[in-house]
Amino acid sequence: MAIPAAPHPTAPHPSPPRRSAPHSPLRSSLVLLALLLIGSGLLYPGAITLFAQLVSPSSANGSLVYGPNGTPYGSSLLGQNISNPALFWLRPSLIDEQTFNASGGSNGPGNEVPYGPTDPNLVNATRAYVDYYFNATGNLTASELANLSVPVDLVTPSASGLDPDLTPAAVLVQIPRVAHFAHLDQSMLLTFVLGHVRGPILGFFGPRYIDVVALDVDLLPMLPPGSTYS
Repeated sequence: MAIPAAPHPTAPHPSPPRRSAPHSPLRSSLVLLALLLIGSGLLYPGAITLFAQLVSPSSANGSLVYGPNGTPYGSSLLGQNISNPALFWLRPSLIDEQTFNASGGSNGPGNEVPYGPTDPNLVNATRAYVDYYFNATGNLTASELANLSVPVDLVTPSASGLDPDLTPAAVLVQIPRVAHFAHLDQSMLLTFVLGHVRGPILGFFGPRYIDVVALDVDLLPMLPPGSTYS
């Protein structure tokens, strides 16, 4: 009797591939937004801040200038309203350096607007600047003031209003006033000022200049007791 052949096992039918649930556009947008916030709002600024602190911590912290007791007096990058006659003054400004509200000049006669070259008020403003910068002691006559040789940056307001730098000539002409009120020798002040001349960059880029904010902070310890940086 013939033995029947065993039936061939049937191959299992492959199950259909599982379909993943479609991603929600809102969910994808939120994930992308979170990644962008973390990358551009935390990682990138953090890396730049760390790099700046390692390479140039002074610049990264605002280029602050400090007095003898460690008190910060401001930034060497920003001009300030200095009116103490025993200190060197910056060029005229048409804005208020303390509040940035453009409410009028706080250094010099002030409260002017930029006059045009044919405006008669420009002559009056220039004469006021000359009197302010060079006749603080009140010893000069009108004729002497009219014949002064004045550096142009002391009779023209700064374009930004916050320029901390002056040409060496504009600082040197202030030495007689500073020496008078600070009770210092003019020859000593001359050496002091010349020691603060900077530039040009690499020997030929830009003009020579003096950072007046840093100059005044260094001058403070030489002034009589009670003198203020103001």
